[in-house]
Amino acid sequence: MFLRLLMQLAVAATGVYELVLRAPFSMWSAVMAAPHYNNNNNHHHHHHHQPNNQPNNASLAHNYEFICEFLANSEVPVVKYRSKRTGLHVVLASVEGPLVSGYFTLATEAHDDDGLPHTLEHLVFLGSEDYPYKGVLDLLANRCLASGTNAWTDTDHTAYTIQTAGSEGFLNLLPIYLDHLLYPTLTDSGFITEVYHITGEGEDAGVVYSEMQARENSDSDRCYRAMLRAMYPEPSGYRSETGGILKNLRESTTNEKIRNYHKAFYRPENLHVIITGQVELEKVFAALEPMEKKILSKGNRGPFTRPWQSSVPPLVSSVDELVQYPSDTEDTGLVIVAWRGPSSVYQINELLSMGVLMEYLTHSSVSPLPSIFVEVDDPLSSSVQHSCYENSDSACYFEFSGVPHQKINDVKPLLMDTLKRLSTGKTDINMQTMKDIISNLMLRQDSRMETSPHDTVADHIIGDILYGQTCQDMDTRLNKKRWLEHLLHEPYKYWINLIHKYFIEGPSVVVRGVPSIAEATRLEEEEKKRVEARKLELGEEGLKVWKERIEKAKETNETPPPAEMLESVPVPGVESINFHHLRAYSNPLENQPSLKQAEPNLPTHLSQLPIKFQLDDLHSNFVEIIAVLDTSTVPAELRPYLTLLLDLLFESPILREGSIIPYEDIVRELSADTLFRDSTLGLSLNIRQFSCGSYCTNAALILKVEMPKYERGVQWMHEILFKSQFSAHRVKVKATKLINSIGENKRNGPKVLQLMFHDVVFRN
Repeated sequence: MFLRLLMQLAVAATGVYELVLRAPFSMWSAVMAAPHYNNNNNHHHHHHHQPNNQPNNASLAHNYEFICEFLANSEVPVVKYRSKRTGLHVVLASVEGPLVSGYFTLATEAHDDDGLPHTLEHLVFLGSEDYPYKGVLDLLANRCLASGTNAWTDTDHTAYTIQTAGSEGFLNLLPIYLDHLLYPTLTDSGFITEVYHITGEGEDAGVVYSEMQARENSDSDRCYRAMLRAMYPEPSGYRSETGGILKNLRESTTNEKIRNYHKAFYRPENLHVIITGQVELEKVFAALEPMEKKILSKGNRGPFTRPWQSSVPPLVSSVDELVQYPSDTEDTGLVIVAWRGPSSVYQINELLSMGVLMEYLTHSSVSPLPSIFVEVDDPLSSSVQHSCYENSDSACYFEFSGVPHQKINDVKPLLMDTLKRLSTGKTDINMQTMKDIISNLMLRQDSRMETSPHDTVADHIIGDILYGQTCQDMDTRLNKKRWLEHLLHEPYKYWINLIHKYFIEGPSVVVRGVPSIAEATRLEEEEKKRVEARKLELGEEGLKVWKERIEKAKETNETPPPAEMLESVPVPGVESINFHHLRAYSNPLENQPSLKQAEPNLPTHLSQLPIKFQLDDLHSNFVEIIAVLDTSTVPAELRPYLTLLLDLLFESPILREGSIIPYEDIVRELSADTLFRDSTLGLSLNIRQFSCGSYCTNAALILKVEMPKYERGVQWMHEILFKSQFSAHRVKVKATKLINSIGENKRNGPKVLQLMFHDVVFRN
């Protein structure tokens, strides 16, 4: 059946599928000639002198102390300054392209579950001293060629973001945004609507309350909260729920506490203005000047202590905990196994090594953990993920999801047995695979600097803001490739020692998360009783008081800003935008007469191709090859199998020169040759299982390779589409994996809603 399905998808006739290539043009024009790819292999250097862009004496730069300057990933200049007058930090990363992004970051620490960092983050957007209107910041952001503003609260920091086209609008908005951060109104009416109130019907409500209500009892939130509480004993801020626990939001969180929290943490010494994009430093200083003067006019702020400097209590012994979370089915659960990892303060490189080791253990279907836990007839899990919390004392963990209920207790023993076998040499570490993975991680760093340079650089800088001690630390964070390069030469023993030190000798925290219908019923009844009791307690009068209070608060909050306030911020011209250089070529060529003049040989090449073809010519070190397949000819009864087929395509045996290459070898070779591979229904990346992206009658296969491996990428695409061999065993393994992942999909509310919507709209 699968062969039939594949043949129906991949009929090699013109127009049945399309090939899209994203790459530098030079690669195509010479077709297979050596590419002139952009290889920024500049040697690392950093200066301890004032940088060349030092403005003249009449400028504002004399008010700022130069701290350091580096090249991020050996290519993007990053410079850091501190205001001599207020202690405000400015970090400018000169990322190329049309966009300018701001990440205004504060280290925030909390030692309770009142959710003060998160509630404050919401209230900041309700107006400031000079702009006291809800939503005025977003309205002004839109005038500055931005699509609104955003923010996030993490356990150890809060960041506020903006992204504009060009620098002019960014600089106009900067002082207004900072006014909201340093001098928000924090009104009681804002607290009532945005954080918590009781409705006229006696129900709990408020934007923050509703947000946390959707999260607090989910499988992942309950399990990770339990893990962090066990991992970080009292008194550590890492165990706090900085979003706020519902009980606390109802009974403990107050606007007064939020104001005090703001006073303690939202001060210029703790604020880092990170800017990524093409902006002149002198203009940044000029834009900050009114804010600097305002801060000085406010007088003495008292002493400041940098957050997250106290030592973390040690994890003395192992913990194993069973956590029940509400669910209406009891099929599959979640297991987290975690250890204390290297310090984000003193062992930045060793923490990176841990990431590499855990990637080796989980990288693909043939890696040590998935090959034992997932890719077997009777699997213990549908996927194994890994990560580390980059805290001053980190926490590194494996997450096993889609674990069949009856096997929830088998995960830890098998994991520890596997790790022990590796640490004693009973199971080998394949050093060639390790090197392939390190090379892949180095390429991923380069790729991220192309696809999301703003977020990538800002992420490294935020780590430094929180835990950096020296300029050298900042350089280490901005140039992780240097340590990866070093790891290529580390021997077998290095990795064995790492496994032993952290996984075998260190105490662990195991959380076994199981779905529970009884827990869902208990929570529902508890909530009902609480609301009933409150209605009795408040009575009709009390509920009426709340109703009036909310209406009054809404009225106060919804006062629109005066037109002259909005018009005081000019709409910038588009002249200051540095656009990307991009050219697209495609066949058929009738609609591209200019192409013939620009590239005389190209039309001949393109017209010879037997398929629809598009080439996007852009400035890149990588080639993305996308095969688009039309699925509209697949009979309705076979369509449900598309998800399974796409899952199998990169992980099945291949017929090569008359012999069948086993799937394990195919996966290893693909991992070594490609940076990224994916197969989706519809043309959107990273679509979850059982979903499809836009243009969902198409399936897409995507391969991303570095420039020198372009030919290899084309060969792979051909082999995967035309030479894949489907074995009953692989089909069964993949189908079981999909079945085990259904449980967590069913617990995803928006996902179920979307499927119901599709069912109603597209029902035959």
